[in-house]
Amino acid sequence: MLRRKKTPYYYVGQEIPTSSNDRYRFLDKTTVSALKTGRFRMLLVAYLFLIAFAVLSVRLFEQTILKKNTVRPQHSLLVAGDLPVNRADIVDRNGTILATSLPTVDLYVDARDISNPEQMARDILKILPTLDKEELLEKLKSQSSFKYLKRNLTPKEQYAINRLGYPQLNFTDGEQRIYPQSHLFSHIIGLTNIDNKGIAGLEMAFHQRLTTDKQPLQLSVDTGVQNIIRYELAKAMDTFSASAGAALVMNAQNGEIIALTSLPDFDPNRPATRTDYNIFNRATLGLYEVGSVMKPFTVAMGLETGLITPDDRVDATKPLRLGRFTVTDFQGKNRFLTIPEVLIYSSNIGSAKIGMAVGVEQQKAFLERFGLLSVVPCELPERGRPIQPDTWREVNGATISYGYGIAVSPLHMATAVSALVNGGLYRPPTFLKNGNKDMPATQIISPKTSQILRHMMRAVIDIGSGKRANIKGYLVGGKTGSAEMQDLHGRYIKGTLRTSFVGAFPMDNPQYVLYVMLENPKKRKEDWYFNTAGWNAAPTGGAMIEAIAPHLGVTPKEELEKPSYIEVAYEQYKPKK
Repeated sequence: MLRRKKTPYYYVGQEIPTSSNDRYRFLDKTTVSALKTGRFRMLLVAYLFLIAFAVLSVRLFEQTILKKNTVRPQHSLLVAGDLPVNRADIVDRNGTILATSLPTVDLYVDARDISNPEQMARDILKILPTLDKEELLEKLKSQSSFKYLKRNLTPKEQYAINRLGYPQLNFTDGEQRIYPQSHLFSHIIGLTNIDNKGIAGLEMAFHQRLTTDKQPLQLSVDTGVQNIIRYELAKAMDTFSASAGAALVMNAQNGEIIALTSLPDFDPNRPATRTDYNIFNRATLGLYEVGSVMKPFTVAMGLETGLITPDDRVDATKPLRLGRFTVTDFQGKNRFLTIPEVLIYSSNIGSAKIGMAVGVEQQKAFLERFGLLSVVPCELPERGRPIQPDTWREVNGATISYGYGIAVSPLHMATAVSALVNGGLYRPPTFLKNGNKDMPATQIISPKTSQILRHMMRAVIDIGSGKRANIKGYLVGGKTGSAEMQDLHGRYIKGTLRTSFVGAFPMDNPQYVLYVMLENPKKRKEDWYFNTAGWNAAPTGGAMIEAIAPHLGVTPKEELEKPSYIEVAYEQYKPKK
């Protein structure tokens, strides 16, 4: 009788066989072979997983540590607030945003492992049709590890690109500069390039400040005033068919620029629309002969040197001969003129004689004190250097006295006129709110001379060539100027004029100075076919003052009390019975 072999039992604490032979001694050979094969396969799989994990670890180490300076892909979709903004805002004096930055993403390609660049290009162009096909293909075939395909993608574009599933297409954090006011401040703010670096205007001047200090940069400009000035200037250019124009408003007491515009202008949100013509800042970079706007400085120079008094008279009975040149008056009175009348009737003859009496050396020194012979010291990088004679001769002094022979910018004139009417204190212009608070003013003429000029310039607006800028209650004072334009060779173009108006208000204590310039305004039937400044620049300035004065808090006032030297001029003005 066969007996079944008993299987051994093991109890707790009893030693269990450990050798392979002992381990399998109770199993048949087939089972042992199967177990050994299974064990080998498990170890093989484990070793393969270990190798794969090691390869992934090395690759991850290479991409994150060894290449830590390369741009890391950002595959998450753009959500507002996810990405950092590195450039500070620019705001006006009241906190209105003029320039700000929005987080965005840029698309780039790692072209080292692209098997079908043509297909990839077709897929990308379906989403980004504005890309150039040939340029795109060139980038996809470049074998470069980093090539930008498009900057500043919209969230919708990023989502669509992400859905294509190409691992070679990646995103990196970006930042886009936005100008909410569009054209309004283009020549002041300027703009940045695709890499968010300032390339013009205050964006360029304050690039370091805007990228290192997160606090908004607050300017002196007022968006409301700027909007009015630009609107009225554009309206005047249309009305008088002018080819270009410029205007600015300056605080006569502290030098702050309240508004400044140059037309035509451009939209900094659309850099591709810029041209050499519309990016040119005529208010600060343009240099022009200003014509009769220079005459108040000539009279002030005569008074400061003591060579004339307000009660003196100048012989303007006939043209003035200067070698081969003849100085004449436009609609001259052909009589002796009082000093106020030299301004009121804008006499070239009278101004030239005052300038000649002073002499070119004193004249040059006087104009230098007003900053009219050097670059305007202000924050804007686009500034013109005045053009002046290499050698100042008597004939140069005579023509400069009535506005020919030197060329300056509108900003030069507004700054100089501010000093002329505010008591004789020169302060450089500034585009920053409180930009001059720590800078002491320079006394360049006496308060008495400044007061006399205020009365005379008020009379110019009340009864002289600037009558169309006379806004009731605001005591406007100023001067008009018309100068022939020049071609590229410096020859004067017959029949063309560049007209200007400078005004200050209120003239009992001037707070603001306005400068308006129109380039080549045309003659109109409504203006009796005149195109001088009194018919276009002056009414444009008047319309601006009427609109901005209430905005600036200027209270209407009664008329100035007229001193005796002004009364004489008014007596001459009254129609004879």
